[in-house]
Amino acid sequence: MTRGMPANKRTRGQGRTADFPRLLGGRLCLHFANTIEGPISPEPEDFLHDYDDLLRWSWHVEAVDDAELESLRKLARATPDRTREVFEQAIRLRQSVDRIFRTIAAGGEPRGADLRSVQQRYLEGLGAASLGRADQAFSWSLRGIDDLRLPVWRIAASAVELLTEGNLTRVKRCPGADDCGWLFYDTSRNGTRRWCSMEGCGSRMKMRRHYARHKQRSLRYHARVRRFSQ
Repeated sequence: MTRGMPANKRTRGQGRTADFPRLLGGRLCLHFANTIEGPISPEPEDFLHDYDDLLRWSWHVEAVDDAELESLRKLARATPDRTREVFEQAIRLRQSVDRIFRTIAAGGEPRGADLRSVQQRYLEGLGAASLGRADQAFSWSLRGIDDLRLPVWRIAASAVELLTEGNLTRVKRCPGADDCGWLFYDTSRNGTRRWCSMEGCGSRMKMRRHYARHKQRSLRYHARVRRFSQ
């Protein structure tokens, strides 16, 4: 793992603020894809509307630290045109990441254009990184880089790490209630996790199945009553 680059977190936690969704993807790049609520629903909700949203979300998921957050905010205020351009790059990267891993979750082959999009951002970040010692080995680091693209580079590095080192059979799409569609990396021992969240989608789907079974039994009962009363 590259220090200061991918931050491919395995924690399925709340994140640092309630302004953004819970971190249910299991990987930084999948958390990023999940910044759209209900991506396959008729009315998806986007949590990222500008570069400051991207920065706050990056801090929420610990892809940037406090010092980087403040430094990048100052840089964004000083260069508004460049800031809008980088935000557009981030949204295009999110689209590519989402299509890549949604396709993989469905057993398909990602498009070359999407892979090249991720590769481009990854190589940009690698070009800005420095090689230094990390514990018993050396690794690439983006620490101390004052560039608006820093969150984008770390997300791209996370996607590359998952593509090259992850078990892609563990990349899944939640089939949950209300057209959830969120992506997640299944870290369960047997690879049997179905939902982005058992407390959310899993619980709602179980309740719906219970209601459907109860309704079906009720219909069969009333049908028998009508038959015997004739």
